[in-house]
Amino acid sequence: MIEKTKRTDSIQGEIVHVYDGIEEADNQLPLWWVACFIGTIGFGLAYWLGFEVFDARPTPYQEYVRERAVIEQARAAELAASPTVSAELLETLASQPTTLAEGRAVFVQQCVPCHGEKAEGKIGPNLTDRQWLNGGDPMAIHATIMSGVLAKGMPAWGTVLGPQATRSVAAYVLSVRNTEVAGKPPEGIAASPKQGAL
Repeated sequence: MIEKTKRTDSIQGEIVHVYDGIEEADNQLPLWWVACFIGTIGFGLAYWLGFEVFDARPTPYQEYVRERAVIEQARAAELAASPTVSAELLETLASQPTTLAEGRAVFVQQCVPCHGEKAEGKIGPNLTDRQWLNGGDPMAIHATIMSGVLAKGMPAWGTVLGPQATRSVAAYVLSVRNTEVAGKPPEGIAASPKQGAL
């Protein structure tokens, strides 16, 4: 029986298999590659032991839950410390330039996609006419912003903005009601002369 001699390639080294003319060598992997491979296994094992077995550090999800709890506590404290919302307070805020500037800034950032740059209405209703979908008095405006109208696609902004920004946006909306900016046709029920549209 004739023993086949294995061919040696100058680049690949010893050829151990040939399939359909494709030659396969069996070279040693580079040491740096083997070191990286063993290192990733070691890192994975250390990570699993540290985070999952011994709880040496909180997992990313646990850190997220903790940070959310801190934010919720801060918002609860802000809510507890903030003044009681009333129609009188909102009307007063609607006459304060600083509050209106803050409310306008939040409106531009959060509300323009649905209500338009001038509150003229896009997807959402025109906020400058005299008809309201959810009530046009100051407390109704504040409640709509705070709790939203999910059936109509209006999200609850109160938990996102916090009490102060919610009051500021409500004050801004109060300041633009009845200004009759050309835009989306009126919707809802006509309000009293002191009310506008939402």
